[in-house]
Amino acid sequence: MTNAAIRRKILELLYENRVEHPYNRMTPGEFKEAMTIGLKELHFNIIYLEEKGYVELQKPLEGTIFVTARITAKGVDIVENEYDLNVFFPEGSSAVPSSLDLRARFDNLLDAAKTLTGLSAEPKELLIEELIRIRDELASREPGYSVIKENADRVRQRSSEVWQKLSEILNDPAIARALGNAARKELGM
Repeated sequence: MTNAAIRRKILELLYENRVEHPYNRMTPGEFKEAMTIGLKELHFNIIYLEEKGYVELQKPLEGTIFVTARITAKGVDIVENEYDLNVFFPEGSSAVPSSLDLRARFDNLLDAAKTLTGLSAEPKELLIEELIRIRDELASREPGYSVIKENADRVRQRSSEVWQKLSEILNDPAIARALGNAARKELGM
C-alpha cells in the first residue's frame, strides 16, 4: 500500500467515524486493526495528515506519538470532494492508460457533449473546447493540474451530465495519480 493510499484510508476511516458521532476519535490500535499496517507507517502518515491540517491528534505527555485522532473540517471537505480526494490521495494501480484508450474515452465524451439538448450552440461549443483542452493536457508528458482543474470546473458548471462522465475519466486511479503528482509539483506540496 502506497503512502497516498494509507493517507486516503486514514481519512476515510476518520470520516466514517465522524459521521457516526462528530466527536468520535480513533486510537492507534483501531487504525492498525482496520488497515493491517505497522505503527511506523501509521505514525509517518498520520503526522503528515496532521501537518496538512486534515486530522487533529490528541498527544500524550510522553510515550507514544498520539493517543487518538479525529478528522478536521478540512479533512471532511477533501473526503467529500471525490475529485480532490482522488487527485491528492490516489489509490490503485499506477499504470498510465494508453493514449489510444484515453483518446477513445474522450471521443465518447465529446460525442455525448455534441448531442446534449439542454445547451444552446455557443455554450455547447465552449464545453467541447474545454473537454478538448483537458484531453490534450492529459495526453501531454507532464499534465498541468491547474489547467485541468480550471477546465473541469467550467465543465461542471455547464453540464452535470458531461461532468459525471468526465469525472469517471479523471477518477481513473492512474489519471488521478498523475494529476496528484502534477498538483503537488505546482502547489509545492
